[in-house]
Amino acid sequence: MCIFVPDSTAQALRKKMLFSSCLLWKTLIFISLAVLLTDFTETRAFANPSECKSATIDDMNESLEKYSKCFNEMIAKGEKAPINSLVWRLQETLDLLRPVQEKFCKQLPPCPRPLAPRNGGLVCVTIDNAQYCKPMCNKGYDFQFLRRSRLYEVCGNATGFSWTSQLFGGKALAVCNPSEMAVSGAKSAYFPANSTCLHTLAFTETQTEHLNTFLKELGDQGIDSSSRDKEADCIICG
Repeated sequence: MCIFVPDSTAQALRKKMLFSSCLLWKTLIFISLAVLLTDFTETRAFANPSECKSATIDDMNESLEKYSKCFNEMIAKGEKAPINSLVWRLQETLDLLRPVQEKFCKQLPPCPRPLAPRNGGLVCVTIDNAQYCKPMCNKGYDFQFLRRSRLYEVCGNATGFSWTSQLFGGKALAVCNPSEMAVSGAKSAYFPANSTCLHTLAFTETQTEHLNTFLKELGDQGIDSSSRDKEADCIICG
């Protein structure tokens, strides 16, 4: 684990950040905890290669969870330059993590990988050589088009291995626009008010709940899921 200890030289911290070469999760821990604390600096904040090799994602999650309750207070103390640097570095980190996360979803060939709506996601299952994906929006967003009776999109042999969609010229299966009301989709097509797509992905229980809901809805429409490929069950966030 990288070690952070108090010091008064916040300027030194920001300069040394530019030369960080630690692996992805070490960088994320350092940025999340150190950049915002402008009255903190490090004597050994950058792990050596052997320490980085022994680091795990669990280490990162543990550190972020520990400090998550005081993020608002730390941000309030932050200055313009380090906060802008934090946003940039975290965005680069997310850009690296998303492709890795997508690999956890088994894709049905030759169907193209579906593109989840921003501010929402897709719940996907594969049954009898066809992939079904249910678009969902986060709280505070609604679908661009009315789709109460259009619960899902499908790609498979019957569709020529192309995705059915109301959209044209892109791979997105739906669009979630800012909205105070959620009226365009079915009741189950919205993530709960206390959750988001990304929050759902973080917990196995909530993933299973959304997948089971979708499977029941497919069953209500006469689609037998007994032969589904369970390894292809997936939730994709936009």
